[in-house]
Amino acid sequence: MDSNGGKLHLLFIRHGETQDNIDRILQGLRDTSLTENGHREAQILADKLRGQTIDVVYHSPLIRIVQTIQPILADRTGVRSFADPDLTGQALGDLEGGSYDTIDMSNPRSADGGPGVELFDDFVRRLLRAFARIVGTEAKLVGAQDRTVVVATHGVGITSLFKTLECSPSCEGFNPKLAVRGPDAFEVRWTDSDDVARLVVPQPTQLPTRDGSLEWSLISGQPFVIEVWGKREKAF
Repeated sequence: MDSNGGKLHLLFIRHGETQDNIDRILQGLRDTSLTENGHREAQILADKLRGQTIDVVYHSPLIRIVQTIQPILADRTGVRSFADPDLTGQALGDLEGGSYDTIDMSNPRSADGGPGVELFDDFVRRLLRAFARIVGTEAKLVGAQDRTVVVATHGVGITSLFKTLECSPSCEGFNPKLAVRGPDAFEVRWTDSDDVARLVVPQPTQLPTRDGSLEWSLISGQPFVIEVWGKREKAF
């Protein structure tokens, strides 16, 4: 049992609808804005989180993410937010602006080798860097009470990170299995804009850290619990 008693909660959210989503266009690092419906979705998400204590927000710097978190922060003037470029989606180079049909959406490495495309394994490594910094920084701030962190990123990032922590077949080789999945966690290709995926660290102060970041090689067991992920009807 953690001597402090508090848990670290990470709430992962994705952006609302963009025109590229409607047109089935690969966005990657395209800095697209929310549609009118996307803004409504952002407000629905904010309403869903209205009674939720939030201590800090980390987010992708792309406009669609910034617009999504604005309603969440609107009545939380004391909550700080930090943009982290490592939380952007996979850079797709010359494929950005093209149709979903140009790649195999079920194969995370299908875009590898395209002009300017960030290799999927490199994408996962930077997600893990961001996660290590966030957890390493926030774990040491947990005291007797729980601490809750919002991570606003892209659907492919949430799925890829969770699958990597679980050491799922498409994301093997980065680390051993570090996360277990609760009964309300369902593996999905990407989360919906109104989903709030919840990952919990029951004993955050026992995690090995160095210079404010997780020491992956020293982590033992499965210290992360994926409590909520996706919707049952969209699970693989």
